[in-house]
Amino acid sequence: MRWISTFAALWLFLAVGCQSNQNVQVLSPEKFAATTSGAAYSTTDTNATTGTNAKPRVIVPGVSISVTVDQDHSLDHVYVVPISGAIDFVPLGRVQTEGLTADEVAQKIKEGLEKDYFQKATVTVAIESAPATGGGGAGGVIYVIGDVNRPGPLLLPKDERFTVTKAIIAAGNFATFANGGKVQLIRYDKMGKKYLTHIDVDRIMKRGEFEKDIQVQDGDWIIVPEKLINF
Repeated sequence: MRWISTFAALWLFLAVGCQSNQNVQVLSPEKFAATTSGAAYSTTDTNATTGTNAKPRVIVPGVSISVTVDQDHSLDHVYVVPISGAIDFVPLGRVQTEGLTADEVAQKIKEGLEKDYFQKATVTVAIESAPATGGGGAGGVIYVIGDVNRPGPLLLPKDERFTVTKAIIAAGNFATFANGGKVQLIRYDKMGKKYLTHIDVDRIMKRGEFEKDIQVQDGDWIIVPEKLINF
């Protein structure tokens, strides 16, 4: 069923994107890199005044989250999200949190509690801390969706030049019918302006033209389309 949820997420993202296409600036890879370098909208930006307090807007492995249930405070707990992305919440068992916002996780827990335990549950989930950023820690979050084997959010290595090609490899590489020649990279600047470029990852991989690869930034979206004709 994973492909169904992946398709739904991709459809929703593209549908929203179509509504704002009038505001998107489509650039060549070279101009995209030059225009948007260092100007990405950060998923770790908050109202905090220092970077040490920055927290991601979506939950990823390594973050700390707190769960509070007003009806029974014995259920209150702070979790460090493991690599699997799921927390063990008593009494519901494993609850998948990776890639969701705090509000979405709260809603998921609320529905589970109201199904079997409470007539009405008031659940609050908060992201308490970002992933550790010391030695090999995270440098942000990007999202890889579409025709890859493991779509979803990816943590960026803090001290590595992480590119579109590396992100696709980290997402399990292209699926069978992926169109690797038309990979989309979408980036929003701090004012919310949307930039898009197309990258021929097939060519980069096959010819070793890694100098043409583009470094990704916190908050980037990578979309891998499917070939129109699959044979």
